[in-house]
Amino acid sequence: MLRKRLNLWLALVVAVAMQSCIAYRFVGHGAEGIDDFKTFPTDTIHAPETAFEFAVAERSLLDTLRIRAYNHAPMTFRQMIDTLDSKHPSAGMVVVRRDTLLFEHYRGDVGADKHSTIFSISKSITSTLVGMAIDRGFIRSVDDPVTEYLPELKRKAPEFGRLTVGHLLDMRSGLAFSENYSPNPLSAMARLHYGRNIMGKIRRQKFKEDPGTRFEYSSMATAVLGAVLERATARRYADLVSEWIWQPLGMERYALVNLDDYTHRMAKAYGGISTNPRDLARWGRLYLKGGLIEGRQLLPEAWIHRSLSAERAIANGGFYTNSWRAVTLGVKCDEKREFTTEELSDAMLRIHEQEGVAFDRIVATQGKNGLWTLRVVTDTYYALGVFGQVVFLDPAKELVAVFLGNDRIDSYVELFYKMSRYL
Repeated sequence: MLRKRLNLWLALVVAVAMQSCIAYRFVGHGAEGIDDFKTFPTDTIHAPETAFEFAVAERSLLDTLRIRAYNHAPMTFRQMIDTLDSKHPSAGMVVVRRDTLLFEHYRGDVGADKHSTIFSISKSITSTLVGMAIDRGFIRSVDDPVTEYLPELKRKAPEFGRLTVGHLLDMRSGLAFSENYSPNPLSAMARLHYGRNIMGKIRRQKFKEDPGTRFEYSSMATAVLGAVLERATARRYADLVSEWIWQPLGMERYALVNLDDYTHRMAKAYGGISTNPRDLARWGRLYLKGGLIEGRQLLPEAWIHRSLSAERAIANGGFYTNSWRAVTLGVKCDEKREFTTEELSDAMLRIHEQEGVAFDRIVATQGKNGLWTLRVVTDTYYALGVFGQVVFLDPAKELVAVFLGNDRIDSYVELFYKMSRYL
């Protein structure tokens, strides 16, 4: 009996010590922000000696273009940016079309030569790496179970044997992970972000449903992807980004990726990259060019089709595809935005007839109140960070737009989408 009590007491001490470590890091580092790279261990993502340079437009339609967005009266693009800037102290933006820089703007702590943590845009960069790893033969297929590369997980939960690379990319993992950003050092997200052993957390991860059952956004899913990448290639995450993305694309500046700690040195593939707007535009250019850069097919065209696919986004809950998001538009019919089950088919028919929208592009979502909302899925796409960071792609216009900021504000997706309609 005494030994059992002693073991229980020791287990309690260890648990408290672990919680204290996370709480200490949480308090010591302060709230997450675009300067996270200053307080976490990092690996360096190396840039090449020579950067790819965008042409610079002498004059741009954006100088005079008037846009109506966010329920504002029509404003020039510059006026709209100035209005939005007033809501937050740090912002950076570039707009590039057909390899020509149309617009560039910086304010506060975001600059062309400054690092800024991009949070979940990192998930989409991790997806790029997965496509490249499959193309190079390190990963056979998106249908591979993660236990093919992390065999120790077979002993942890039977669901790991059914969890595939594709499930992780599409956020259909079934993992019991709460994506909660509240200032709580004991939340699952805080444990992942401030903890010192990502792989240890992966090994202890449980499931709440079978993989593939439904979409649920999870940073833990991309953390597992990062582990799969490092194990499959026997390379560090930062080295993969350096050699497969940063150097071939001619990035202007080195980047950084946060690590869990100096001992385990696992990269935060789900949200730890820090870079600048111009280099993110160069990465977006890879997708606009069909993966073909300077005569080299760096990323398979099939992977880009999988990533920028309205059809796949619709099948995956209406907006998420291969760690990218499809832009969706709210629609109204007879001045209503919510519909009863009885009204739903009539509303979809009217949207189809009045707006010329194909039925397979209209997504219906039922809320907890039982009413339905309707959205139209477009052929434009974006990667999104928690502080409103955006990399927006309009493949038809060969346009990439980037916004980096440091506030939990509505993203610039609406503004970029409306801007792209005029260009």
